[in-house]
Amino acid sequence: MEQKNGKLFTELEATYPQDCSTAIKIILGKISKIRSECIQQNDLLENQQKEAKKALRLNHIYHFLQDINYTQQNTDIDLAFEAIAPLEIELSALQNRKTEIKSEEDKLKSEGEACKRINNILNHDFGHQALSLKAIETPNTQNIHFEIQRNGAKAHNLSEGEQSLISFCYFLAKIQDDLNQNKEPILWIDDPICSLDNNHIYFIYSLLENICLENKYSQIFISTHNLDFLKYLTQLTAMGKIDHRLKRERAFYQVEKNFLGSKIKKMAYHLEQNSSEFTYLFEIIYQCSLANEVNDDNHLYFYNFANNARKFLEIYTYYLFPNPILKDRQRLQKFWGERLPRIFSERINHDGSHAVTILEGKLTLRDFSEINANAKLILTKLNECNPEQYNSLLESIGAT
Repeated sequence: MEQKNGKLFTELEATYPQDCSTAIKIILGKISKIRSECIQQNDLLENQQKEAKKALRLNHIYHFLQDINYTQQNTDIDLAFEAIAPLEIELSALQNRKTEIKSEEDKLKSEGEACKRINNILNHDFGHQALSLKAIETPNTQNIHFEIQRNGAKAHNLSEGEQSLISFCYFLAKIQDDLNQNKEPILWIDDPICSLDNNHIYFIYSLLENICLENKYSQIFISTHNLDFLKYLTQLTAMGKIDHRLKRERAFYQVEKNFLGSKIKKMAYHLEQNSSEFTYLFEIIYQCSLANEVNDDNHLYFYNFANNARKFLEIYTYYLFPNPILKDRQRLQKFWGERLPRIFSERINHDGSHAVTILEGKLTLRDFSEINANAKLILTKLNECNPEQYNSLLESIGAT
């Protein structure tokens, strides 16, 4: 352009640059191809890496198996399992046998422990030291049975009381674990005292009282045919579960039989509340001394007063003057001291309990004011003789 400007009318020769477009297109095509191959290679790279790793791992495994002689070892293992199979069966049989032996040992230990507990109870100072139990295993059957021994030798001809005592001790030994583990069992004790044998009545009562004082049971039921034992059952401690100062609820029932069957009913009040006939007779006299009139509730007290008062005074004076030489009349004379009260009381009690001379005496009601006076006279004399005993009698019938 500068040359042209300097020489406007002179034709200049133009020089044009070389045309490289074709080469550029070829190069761009190659670049595009390389780019496409790169993209394709990137897509295949992950799979190629996995295949390479797999091939490398298999190569290592192959060489490892060759080094350890895998094929031969695998064959040896199969042969070993074939040899183990019968041994496993034998081992299982031995384990079952071991379990059976352990069970029998536990049973023997349990029975032996129970036997030891029973003997501890029997050998107590207040128990039956001559009797003992021995656990014996039968050789063939491997069963356990107890042998009752007297002074180390097999006992024969046990009394009803001894049988009941041993049975009760066995029961106590069996439930002791439940009591110690605070399972609070419900206890049913059926007739622990034989009606024909009172030799162990105090010991059985002591064992029952100990259960009540330990206070580890939920409920306890005790049945008996023995009326002497019944009076002690009414004195068992009914200790509360949460607060020992609060007593448990308790109830007394009796089985009443007839020709058609039997039924359970509430125990008669005089059996439940009076621990002996002596306190029952005292309560009759006491009720007669309080009565202001005869009514449907107390007329039987007055009607039977003579017999009841006579029996009470005979029992009371016998314990005051236990000399067997003395007659009942002599004991009453020593008890009353004064002649007039003795004659007054004796006449009422004698005529009221004997109806030989007066035919209608048993069918008509007498002068109840004199019976009331006689009852008060007896109570006054009892209080004079022994105030402490008199107050205890009042407490025994709940009159204080």
